[in-house]
Amino acid sequence: MIPMIIGAVGVVVTTINAVGIGATAGMGYGLGRKYGRKICELAENAEARLTGLISKSSE
Repeated sequence: MIPMIIGAVGVVVTTINAVGIGATAGMGYGLGRKYGRKICELAENAEARLTGLISKSSE
């Protein structure tokens, strides 16, 4: 009886650990996409402004 209880507790602990790792990985992926997109948009806007500034000054 006791080995079954210890085995069940081990399965529960392993499951909680696996779910925690999966949640952390998913959160990291989501945050990476979110802030990566924002940085990319910021860089594109800066490039567009610089291109516009350079083309205006060369006219």
